[in-house]
Amino acid sequence: MEFNLFTIFATMVNFIVLIAILKHFLFKKVSDVIETRNNEILENINSAETKNLEAEKLVKSYEKQLADLEGVGRDIVKDAKVKADAQAKEILDESQARSVQLLKQTEVEIERLKKKALEDMKQEIGALAIFAAEKILEKQLDHQEQQDVIGKIIDEAGNATWQS
Repeated sequence: MEFNLFTIFATMVNFIVLIAILKHFLFKKVSDVIETRNNEILENINSAETKNLEAEKLVKSYEKQLADLEGVGRDIVKDAKVKADAQAKEILDESQARSVQLLKQTEVEIERLKKKALEDMKQEIGALAIFAAEKILEKQLDHQEQQDVIGKIIDEAGNATWQS
């Protein structure tokens, strides 16, 4: 292989002319496209970082709101428990008052029944005494006379004797 100087020189000139033409028409446009793409990528990266920061702020905000809601929930439960306790105490107080009232009513009723039974017993004893006296005397008393005799017997026996 032979080296011809003219061919080497012509190849070099062609190469320089080609580079000059490419630089004039192509390199500037390719360089602009690459720079534009670079700028877009940088803008996207910056935008993504901004969005990440905003997302982190939102996460912190939501976490704070969640913590606040948990506190509110605890307060609601606490208030509900206090109200339930108060209502339970009120119900217990009402039932206790009702029990006391029923006990008093029962005692009054027992006392009334006791007095009625005592009065009935006096009447029965009086009637038996009259019956016994009639049999002894063989005399029949009319109703008014019976009542008078019963009253007299009861008065003589005395109320204290019958009540004890």
